[in-house]
Amino acid sequence: MNLKSLTKAIQFIESNLTNEITLDDVANHVYVSSYHYQRVFSLTTGFTIGDYIRNRRLSLAGHDLLLSKNKIIDIAMKYQYDSQESFTKAFTRFHGITPNSARTQSHRLKYFRPLTINIIIQGGFDMSNQREILTVAQYSSYESDSITRLLAGAESPRKSNKIKEYRKIENWQNYFLCSGICSVGLKLGSGIEDFHYYANFTGDNFTYMYSEKVGNPDNLQCDSGITNYFFSPQVVKKAFAAFGHDCIYISNSEIKKDFRAVMNAIKTSIDKDIPVLAWGMGNVMYGNGKRYDPMGEGCLIGGYDENDVLYVNLYCGQERLPEGSVDEYGYSTITNGLDTTYGLFFAGEKLPPVDKRQTYQSVIDSIPTFLTLPPTEGDDGMYAFGKTAFETWAKTLETDIYFENKTDDELNDICWNLHLSPYCCVCTSSAYGFLKNAVEQYPDLTMAVTLLPLYKKMQDYKDEIWAIQGDFYPPMDKFRTHEFRSQVAAILRKMGDVCDEILKAYGER
Repeated sequence: MNLKSLTKAIQFIESNLTNEITLDDVANHVYVSSYHYQRVFSLTTGFTIGDYIRNRRLSLAGHDLLLSKNKIIDIAMKYQYDSQESFTKAFTRFHGITPNSARTQSHRLKYFRPLTINIIIQGGFDMSNQREILTVAQYSSYESDSITRLLAGAESPRKSNKIKEYRKIENWQNYFLCSGICSVGLKLGSGIEDFHYYANFTGDNFTYMYSEKVGNPDNLQCDSGITNYFFSPQVVKKAFAAFGHDCIYISNSEIKKDFRAVMNAIKTSIDKDIPVLAWGMGNVMYGNGKRYDPMGEGCLIGGYDENDVLYVNLYCGQERLPEGSVDEYGYSTITNGLDTTYGLFFAGEKLPPVDKRQTYQSVIDSIPTFLTLPPTEGDDGMYAFGKTAFETWAKTLETDIYFENKTDDELNDICWNLHLSPYCCVCTSSAYGFLKNAVEQYPDLTMAVTLLPLYKKMQDYKDEIWAIQGDFYPPMDKFRTHEFRSQVAAILRKMGDVCDEILKAYGER
């Protein structure tokens, strides 16, 4: 049994984790005896096939409990447990907490990655304190790092301080978390000016999303990729590793354990001229009086004063903030903003040099994940991904009832959520550029060579929509017509078909 067959067997397991599956089923799929398959699998991966299937199912079950409102018994049955009691016992042994506690203690959930067979074995339990995982830019666990990992030191001798020269987050950039990561990286000598580079590691470049429901009745926003709407600390660590640095993630619960230590750590970082990345800064006031607590997008903490006021570079632009509230360096003053922030990311130690080819390979290996995400609940409703997202988007445009008897102003109000928000996400993606660079630098990356023309199709289809609309925003008299919207819907379905072509390419490796 060669490595190609072993990879094919693992892919078969992954596609059947919610079905009843036996050792014989897997062995028959790759035309070997079950004894031989079990022996090779265990010697190669360090896991028995039963342990691997169980670990993957329980890992995914934790994800389902965290991101859905499904009943525990339904999730138990989904992952082939015959009773809630047996599922609870297995879940508790694996995660260390009960299924009932998963939604309130999400930081304790373990993540067991699918195995990929290359020259080395990657996958299994990811713990953020293992240097080699970050070196190859793999995912880390959801669990918060401890405050003791912070280089907090003593109280800063300064009363206040601001980083005055830094790359600001702008409201046109869309991938705001990636933009903030780019700013931190530049301060640490990355030399990478384009924030889109980091969207490869967070998955933003490869994620297509829409409301799960036709017509987007919950008015879900889809304009800024996956990191704007789903909190995933592990992708930030992966992106930090891409510019050669460890990343220390401190959750909201850890902040509350020792607020003073966290503030000292922020001050220490700023005194070193390195901004702190925040995901979801709290107590953000807009000019219209609306308060975000927290605001979901990534932002930069670049200053402080003696009263623990933080100077934060937010994405939203001066036009949306109270008049005169943004200073000459691009900062808004935030008080008590850490109370509700999702978490903070501090730059840690410099990592050993990484193999850039392996970095590209890591990104390429992750692409199917973002095209096959199950329907997932965000703050305001359920999202669909990949081909399903394109199909729901197309059906929405073809349903006249959403667009009939509307004035231009009314159409303009709904045009964003029903069409332009996901189109903005498609337009922002630089997946084709990433793969083009990968092929130019490493022509032996066969999957990059295979994917390049497929993502060129995606780019061409995006440009076709632009040409039909005459710009990013279509004229409302054109958007009102069924014929126009059907033209766009037909292209969206072609983009959904490309998602299938991409996944088929992985299946045939």
